[in-house]
Amino acid sequence: MPFDDYQWTEDNPAGYGNAMGRYKTQVEWSFLQECLPPAPSRILDIGGGAGRFAVPLARLGYPVTVVDRSAAALRVLRETRTNGIRVIEGDFLKITSDEVYDAVIAIESVLYFVEIDLRALFCRVGSQLRSGRPFIFTGLNSKSWRYQLHRLRGSNAPRYRVGTPAAYGEALRQARFRVAKMRGFHWTPLPVTSDSPAVPVFAAAERHLRLDRWVEQSPWLLVAATRSD
Repeated sequence: MPFDDYQWTEDNPAGYGNAMGRYKTQVEWSFLQECLPPAPSRILDIGGGAGRFAVPLARLGYPVTVVDRSAAALRVLRETRTNGIRVIEGDFLKITSDEVYDAVIAIESVLYFVEIDLRALFCRVGSQLRSGRPFIFTGLNSKSWRYQLHRLRGSNAPRYRVGTPAAYGEALRQARFRVAKMRGFHWTPLPVTSDSPAVPVFAAAERHLRLDRWVEQSPWLLVAATRSD
């Protein structure tokens, strides 16, 4: 598959096929394994792309439905020919479905829902999740040192849906979720597609210093919430 057809694959150096991509995938995968119910629980993967997590989850026995707006990403996913994965191309907010799932995940995708506020997005998630089951996602932290540094530099990065730890928590509460776990990650100052040998050094320092506990200043947040109604 040509790299320029879809960037965010695990074998593309401009996507996740680099030291930074491997670091993020390891952290996010560990969090998913910790928070997901056992297989064969049915999972909805919002913005699952080329199957970075859907494929390993399906191989563990989870039936996974991937919703994504990118036809190119889903074409890559289909080419894996992984049993147990259903693909829906389209905008999660516009797809009509009465299905409910045992878990919903949104890894590195909440930031792209800029046309809706967090409370409304989480309510939409809750409508497809069984009561008492987990919603697991990652989010950018607007209180972090890294976000503030980008602002000082006058970064021209695309507009993202960004929140504070408190804002995510409050939006979840209003959407009838209870936060079960919130942790930080991605403390390295290196670019998102860096293949620098310094990446594992920063990752080791992050673990050693337990920076995952310092959520207020963490650039990225790992969040697991349970639908409470």
